[in-house]
Amino acid sequence: MTKSGRKKLVIELQYLGSAYDGWQPQPNQSSVYDVVAAALHKCTGETYGPVVAGRTDKGVHAKHQLISVRTERSHDHEALVAALNVTLPKDVLVLSAREAPATFHATTSVRQKTYSYYLALGDAAGDDVAWRVEGLDLAKMRACAQRFVGEHDFKVFSAGGKASGTTVRTIRAVVVEELEHVELAFVGHVQGPLVRVGFEGEGFLKHQVRRMVGALVRVGRGDLAESVVADALRDPATPRPEVSSRAFVAPARGLWLERVDFDGSVLHY
Repeated sequence: MTKSGRKKLVIELQYLGSAYDGWQPQPNQSSVYDVVAAALHKCTGETYGPVVAGRTDKGVHAKHQLISVRTERSHDHEALVAALNVTLPKDVLVLSAREAPATFHATTSVRQKTYSYYLALGDAAGDDVAWRVEGLDLAKMRACAQRFVGEHDFKVFSAGGKASGTTVRTIRAVVVEELEHVELAFVGHVQGPLVRVGFEGEGFLKHQVRRMVGALVRVGRGDLAESVVADALRDPATPRPEVSSRAFVAPARGLWLERVDFDGSVLHY
């Protein structure tokens, strides 16, 4: 490695979130950030911490995650990938490493994120990576899912708290599809029947996807009217415990950050 001026390393990785308390470091807890930062320091000597495209919560998985980290050295990217994968635990895998200008930022350079939530129907396998449910009317779920498409205030479908900023987000597409099987990172073949609920958008609020899935499952079971979801989006200022209660949040284990899309023109391959 030679001194060559400030720049960014951009690294694509995937991980199984079951053993971690989310991406973000927490006191006395194990985070994905902790193991990735430690591996980067060991393999590069850099002390800068990685910036992530999308923070994942405790137990949430990532098929495709993006991080950027400041560096002042040039790296052999292929050798770095190999070294990181030797150093990292077996439930975290680096897919690629490349160089970007110092202005690149994993969070702000992202153009779209795709999340997948997997529901296991009946006796389908995959309890560790999917939510087992029964008795779903998929036609009702598909109709209700389209309520989320477009620009809306998703305040009712977020974890709330003291976070600043707008709760308005734009969702470009939502799909509800039945699958006979799926191949999942670290898990391999998962036999169905399963349902994948997929969301594409510029960004999502904390717990937003899991709350939307929780609402869709209740609609599919006949426990919640589609009109309640529509009203929550039309009038987010009115409390709606029918969808916002923690009791209706889908479990973390079924959620996967499927893909992070970014402006590839700023990267050097």
